[in-house]
Amino acid sequence: MSWRRDLAWHNLDLVYRSSVAHQFARYALGLDFQALPPGVVHQGKRCILDALGCAIGAYQAPGRPMMEAFVQELAGPPEATLFGSGCRTSARNATLFNSFLVRFLDYNDIGGGGHNSDCISGILAVAEREKANGPAFLLSVVIAYELGDRVSTASTAPRGQGRGLDLDCRGGISMPPALGRLMGLDEVQIANAIGLCASHANPLKILDAHREENSMAKNLRFGWVAHDALLSCLMAKRGITGPVRVVEGEGGFGETAMQGKVGYERMVDVSGWRILNVRHKYIAANITTHGHVMATLAIVKENDLRPEDIAAVHIKAGLRESHHTTTLSKKYPRNAESADHSAYYANAIAIIDRSFDADSIEPARFTDPAVLDLIERITVEADPALPEFGFGGISEIVTRDGRRFQKRVDVPHGMGDDPLTDAELEDKFAKMATKYMPDRQIRQIFDAVWNLDELDSVNRLAALMAFEVQ
Repeated sequence: MSWRRDLAWHNLDLVYRSSVAHQFARYALGLDFQALPPGVVHQGKRCILDALGCAIGAYQAPGRPMMEAFVQELAGPPEATLFGSGCRTSARNATLFNSFLVRFLDYNDIGGGGHNSDCISGILAVAEREKANGPAFLLSVVIAYELGDRVSTASTAPRGQGRGLDLDCRGGISMPPALGRLMGLDEVQIANAIGLCASHANPLKILDAHREENSMAKNLRFGWVAHDALLSCLMAKRGITGPVRVVEGEGGFGETAMQGKVGYERMVDVSGWRILNVRHKYIAANITTHGHVMATLAIVKENDLRPEDIAAVHIKAGLRESHHTTTLSKKYPRNAESADHSAYYANAIAIIDRSFDADSIEPARFTDPAVLDLIERITVEADPALPEFGFGGISEIVTRDGRRFQKRVDVPHGMGDDPLTDAELEDKFAKMATKYMPDRQIRQIFDAVWNLDELDSVNRLAALMAFEVQ
């Protein structure tokens, strides 16, 4: 009867080999840096530069010293670099800490299935651990973006529906291949790492829910998954197994996280380059807030309006924005995580400062009488003529002397067919970094990133992310 057993085992192996986990593993191992189109390589560099800039700009985060003390207490081997202090710690600790910084400002990119630049901290930490060169690091970043987008866009449900978990749960599937490639895992090991991670790393929607106040935990949404992906790769490399049918199997990711509304063929369609669709933010705010804030900025600048000139501001936005950024905890934010998700606060600051950037969420601004006074003059309502999940918005400003100005922005600068240029990305980086490091060091980071394909060790780039704060 052993032939029946052998046949059953053989068929089971065939089923496993055709799983999404195995197909993602083969994709990661089969991709060759030299075969990447120049545009893909360049876009990967743009994503890395933007993420590193966001991390530096977040050094002011109230949670930063807490996280730094936490990871130092955990200790660990000196495998990777903490941004800012330059302290060496384990790759797991660096993943958590550096991801926290990248995510804090809500200034990071859109694409790869979400704010996928959150993946870069974990990949850089592992690249340091493995003493990888620039091309290996960059290739893993591309893998994370490509697979992350395929997981998220495999949903067959209407946008905003059909997902039982936060969208960063995709990292449980997309990060093990990206990290496993760097760590020398084979196909079976990567597939098992996906099974281990995706069956355990499941962030809840409460981390960024419409009616809930945001907290520091939001900044760890993807970083925690990336941390678990590294643990899963370490376990899988030693032979620990996971459910390789974690995506399509009974009780798996498709059935639970995506509530059964998933196209598996779409998920494993590896044609094209999804990273080319990534866009970078021009202002440091929730993405659906961009349209109306940019409209407000344009009106204020074009007509030289001052806060004392304003009688009322009427904002119209898509349905998602009107729900996501207007609850009381966000109308009157008391932390940065809620402030950059407040339509009221963002427009008030835009009128006062004529900008909304890394410096706009200082805690003192939350109780500033001038800011609070403007907030009381702002209304926000959903406009059915605007796309429910779009970036567009309308701002109408009424002055005390009776003038009315209205502006509509459908595609905010940085999005759609109007992406930020390389020079704008450098300028965005420099504006955040100049308070922490000299121009010479900023230029060294630019040079290291733009020439990653020639960098013999990513440790050189990581070392440049250390700076002394006076």
